[in-house]
Amino acid sequence: MLVVTCPSCQARLKVSSQFTGRAGKCPRCGEIVPIRQSEQTPPSTAPTGAAGSSPPPAEDEDLPHIEHPDRLVRHFHYLVCDRQGLVATWESNGQGWMIRSGTTFVRAVRNADKLPAQGDFKLVELQIVPHPDGSHRLEGLHVYQLASRYALTRIERGEDAILGAIRGPGSLNRDQKAAVFRYIREKFMRPMWEDNQALIDYLTNQDYHSPGISPPTHPASPA
Repeated sequence: MLVVTCPSCQARLKVSSQFTGRAGKCPRCGEIVPIRQSEQTPPSTAPTGAAGSSPPPAEDEDLPHIEHPDRLVRHFHYLVCDRQGLVATWESNGQGWMIRSGTTFVRAVRNADKLPAQGDFKLVELQIVPHPDGSHRLEGLHVYQLASRYALTRIERGEDAILGAIRGPGSLNRDQKAAVFRYIREKFMRPMWEDNQALIDYLTNQDYHSPGISPPTHPASPA
């Protein structure tokens, strides 16, 4: 068992060591809390009282594990970014994952030799929501940090396999935001996204720490 400290409200929270390297959401303030092995604390032998008081006890509730998808949502779009821009894209069009090759994108399943084995990759989920009038709107964007090794090579196992490489919430730098916004402008008609000011602000501001503009929402997996 680990004890981690929320960087926002300083709450001390218990979490199983099996989640080391991932993240959870603080039940007090909602801040994303990284889970690090180094925060495991041995029993204190310091006397209690004003002169040698022990740290405040951990909260009774466990730190919830960060929610992430266990399958690709068919009406969402997914992008993978390296530090400079897009390296892979996915949409439910029968093509599966597309991987960058030079200045174009090719089918990953037919070009497995082009899948990088390691790197700093972010998975971007573009949450497209159908409306009763038959229209679709881009209402959410969420970023996940992928494992530094063998994240993209998982694509060979199946379209959803890359989700097993999620290690917690991620964030986008300036170049990545520009690449994602360019994809949105080229891929979607303006009525799908132009009224979403939160999305535009997120992709054009200098906030390089937020994991997105809305909590991730994923339909339940079929039984």
